[in-house]
Amino acid sequence: MGKRGRLRRDRRKKAANHGKRPNA
Repeated sequence: MGKRGRLRRDRRKKAANHGKRPNA
């Protein structure tokens, strides 16, 4: 659950996805 909520928040700064592994 926590991961899902975090992903939604990261969506705003997609270019700056630091902290989570890079989805190349």
